[in-house]
Amino acid sequence: MSKIPKIIHQIFFVGEAAVPENYRRYHQTVLKHHPNWEHRFWDEAQCHKFMEENYSWFLPVYDSYPHKIQRCDAIRYFILHHYGGFYIDMDIECLKPIDDLLEDFEIVLSKLVDFSNAIMGSIAGHPLWLNVFDELIKRKDNSAENTNNFFKNTMPYYVGYSTGPILLNDCVVAGKFHESNTVRVCPGYIFEPGAPMEINGKIFKGKLTSESYTIHHMTTSWLPAHHQITRVIFDIFLQPYWMFRSLLNSGKG
Repeated sequence: MSKIPKIIHQIFFVGEAAVPENYRRYHQTVLKHHPNWEHRFWDEAQCHKFMEENYSWFLPVYDSYPHKIQRCDAIRYFILHHYGGFYIDMDIECLKPIDDLLEDFEIVLSKLVDFSNAIMGSIAGHPLWLNVFDELIKRKDNSAENTNNFFKNTMPYYVGYSTGPILLNDCVVAGKFHESNTVRVCPGYIFEPGAPMEINGKIFKGKLTSESYTIHHMTTSWLPAHHQITRVIFDIFLQPYWMFRSLLNSGKG
């Protein structure tokens, strides 16, 4: 009997009826491989009602975010704190059941170069989320320190730092949660093959293997068009994504 409840949470703010075809295909793979799990689909209205009923103290921050993706980022932490289970991004395709990853762990995380918030499992009430809540409040105005100003002032960095994977990674590392024997840290090829990842101090692009459970297609549909274009040009012509992430977190350059 696993400690993490068998509940899968997925979020698409504009509602299930508006889910695009590619996301529908990925969603169906989640359902197919987890027939005995409870599935909860969250739209924007349901998320706001959940916050009103359970975490009303955070609503002033939640409602003040200028970007919808920040609310989508933040709500997943509160949902996992309240219900437990697995949060899975809509652009993630399941290849096989994740049941045998649970065992007796209280947290399951995906580790690329940093920890990812695209797919993660948790028991209800885990203390990691309390640290995340505190940090969400501290970072609501994007008061990043020791960070290159060029990156600090971009929309992707603002989102990542204030609510996204940069915030989650900082909380995991600062609290040393990844060192606990109750936390399972999955190398990137388990959930997100194809993305840059770090293993034993070496950074490389992971590959799909027989050990992979999901594929994260990383559509970044939340990025405005001009940021999408910039990202593609950067990836092709300048330097690999992991170098970009390393600069974002190093405060150098």
